[in-house]
Amino acid sequence: MFYIALILLIFFLDLKVKEYIEENKEMHKSEEILNGKIILERYHNKGAMLNFLEHNVHLVKIISLSLFGILLLFFAFLLPKKDNRILKLALSFILGGALSNIYDRVKKGYVVDYFSFKFLRKVVFNISDICIFIGSFIIALLSFFRKE
Repeated sequence: MFYIALILLIFFLDLKVKEYIEENKEMHKSEEILNGKIILERYHNKGAMLNFLEHNVHLVKIISLSLFGILLLFFAFLLPKKDNRILKLALSFILGGALSNIYDRVKKGYVVDYFSFKFLRKVVFNISDICIFIGSFIIALLSFFRKE
């Protein structure tokens, strides 16, 4: 139950932040917070990561939905098992983030991104992107330290 709650928490948290950004921030107008370390900026990403395939929105939707479905099936298979807690945690981060971004893609035709880091100003993220990165990083660490 914890893992499903985490997926839903990520989804609804990012959904609410995206709604706030859409209603209160102008497109491409940046605002620095935390002494300029984080930049808030409303941005619509029609493509995949870094606007990859931005001119083929339909293909991005198909790929996103397909990968989400595969991960969801794997997660559903893994969920009732008692072991693999860290892998389930990682998949929960990925699925929560992916669900929020897919929701945007299907409902709006783009994903709402809204912050960047001072050292990486050209790339705009959202909470879901960070969660997907965290989950992927955990899985990479698991595979690196996996016992043979």
